[in-house]
Amino acid sequence: MDSLNKFARPLLETAAQYAMEWFLQSPHQIKRDGSPVTAADEAIQKYLIKAITQHYPQDGIIAEEDDVLRMPQQGSRYWTIDPIDGTVSFVAGMSNWAIALGLIEEGQPVAGFIHVPSTGDYFHSTGKSVLRGDVVMSLSERTSLDIDTILLTHTRPHQHYTLAESYPGRVFGLGTASIHLSLVATGGADIVLIGHDKIWDLAPGYAMLRANGGVLRYLDGSECDLSVLLDGRPAPLPMVGGPPVLVDQFFSHLDYWTTPVGLF
Repeated sequence: MDSLNKFARPLLETAAQYAMEWFLQSPHQIKRDGSPVTAADEAIQKYLIKAITQHYPQDGIIAEEDDVLRMPQQGSRYWTIDPIDGTVSFVAGMSNWAIALGLIEEGQPVAGFIHVPSTGDYFHSTGKSVLRGDVVMSLSERTSLDIDTILLTHTRPHQHYTLAESYPGRVFGLGTASIHLSLVATGGADIVLIGHDKIWDLAPGYAMLRANGGVLRYLDGSECDLSVLLDGRPAPLPMVGGPPVLVDQFFSHLDYWTTPVGLF
């Protein structure tokens, strides 16, 4: 598995250089689902698909743009590609967007690689440990929610939830699931609230979360199962991720209103 990082790190570093050349200069279009797409998204995805195909021709690929779904020629391994997670931020000239690769085997996230070009951050795990750059990191060590707890959330929580006054901590939103998950997996934040995201948003950070003993649970309490999202469908429910003890406590502070998937 360590050879995967030797492949992924320079690949994402090069992709990040390409992305920065487009940053603040790439016009966007609106896709059928209402989300933006830029020439950077499309070009970076093509670059990543070509590299993965050359190095791992037997593996399947699931990629965001154009709903790419290539079945494995052998085995059950899939790469997930989000060429720019946080395209809205990218288009707006904000810094909180990332390039994300995940690896799924037998329906389980086993490795994740996330590069944040604007900061140079590189989060990665191949299952044994989770690193930010070259430093091994761990989950938050909090055992209860308190005034310093940091919750990361998606961009429209006010339309889908009521967060009770009893929640004691802080709330931040960076607009990208991969960065949110990687920050929680490495202890930079404590818990994350995620909407009906898709497998390319979830797999890289979920692999890191699992490697450090974290969980990602739907709001009905069940574990997020990526095996049912391999066709690119959105997750059936929003979910909460982080250390199990904090996730369990957080559920009591949140009231979720059932909302059509397309409105997230």
